[in-house]
Amino acid sequence: MIPRLLDRYIIREFVLIFMIAMAGFLFVCLVGDVSERLNDFVDANAPLKLILLFYVNQLPYYLIFVLPASSLIATLFTLGQFSKHNELTAMLASGVSLGRAFLPIMVFMLAVSAAAFVVNETVVPEANRNKEEIRDYQIIGRARPSPSVRRGVDYQGESGRRWVAAMFRLEAGAFDKVRLIGFARSPGKLRIAYRIDAASAHYISAGHWRFNNGTVRYFYGDGRREVAVRFEQMVLAGLDERPADFVVESRDPQQMTFAALREEIRRLRRNGIRTARAETELWFKTSLPAANFIIVLFGAPLAVTRRRMGPGVGIALGVVVYMLFMGSYYIFRSMGYNEVISPQAAAWSGNVLFAVAGVATFLKVRK
Repeated sequence: MIPRLLDRYIIREFVLIFMIAMAGFLFVCLVGDVSERLNDFVDANAPLKLILLFYVNQLPYYLIFVLPASSLIATLFTLGQFSKHNELTAMLASGVSLGRAFLPIMVFMLAVSAAAFVVNETVVPEANRNKEEIRDYQIIGRARPSPSVRRGVDYQGESGRRWVAAMFRLEAGAFDKVRLIGFARSPGKLRIAYRIDAASAHYISAGHWRFNNGTVRYFYGDGRREVAVRFEQMVLAGLDERPADFVVESRDPQQMTFAALREEIRRLRRNGIRTARAETELWFKTSLPAANFIIVLFGAPLAVTRRRMGPGVGIALGVVVYMLFMGSYYIFRSMGYNEVISPQAAAWSGNVLFAVAGVATFLKVRK
């Protein structure tokens, strides 16, 4: 019975500070953002309703980033106060171990980490898309791009094929001024097998495209020998690209779920584009929610070592530790972007370092 009462007491105290800290950090983020964008809103004569709607959609993104800071502040403050007022000593004297005293907070933070992952996968991408829609098209008033027309197409298709065109019209399933380059793999290298230059190309059915008024060039050997053939119409089979493939719009990683970003990475690879940046962001989608648990694992034993830590000291220490944590986040992310380390290492190195430090501090304090 006593452990259950103790758990409820610890969680009640922790959650109260956690909610206050979260509200405070969100307020600071929103005030800073409003200060930065205020001139843009005034210049655009943006209605208050649209501004409020913009920030409603901005909140989930900020929430993911302030959760670790709120968790750390709540941990340092709550456990620091327990230690300062000898409540922690009373718990230990009654047979409750230090690990058992930490357990309610750790379990709560596991739940917070899981919830953060779900929110980051479901709410944040949609909210970020809505935020961009409101800012670009309703407040600033930019012209909307046509979803069915793409200009300056440069698309890497299946089997290494490359489509280059002045324009693609989805409704007609047609290219204007199109070039299709096909590749073949020679021993040790990739070579151009053929190139089609045509005035237009139309999608006929699955795997079949019709090219109009153009030239097809076949390359043999190492490309030194070329055979060119003029044509009015030519139907090519075995082309797996469909019209919808050419109007896929690239999005910011923050506007995509884990699965959508992973599919985008595959598409970028087919286009021969380096994916280190996108892959790093992919794995940060898993590591950032987990940071809520990791940073409390680090902060809990740290709070116990500072027995005379008042509220101001606890908040200050929490801010410093959070800045160090986010500093490592940005350093490792930059290293992942520049392919210094793998995307997985870039995303999880900060968490691993703080987890190891937290466990080491706990083992030292327990003695």
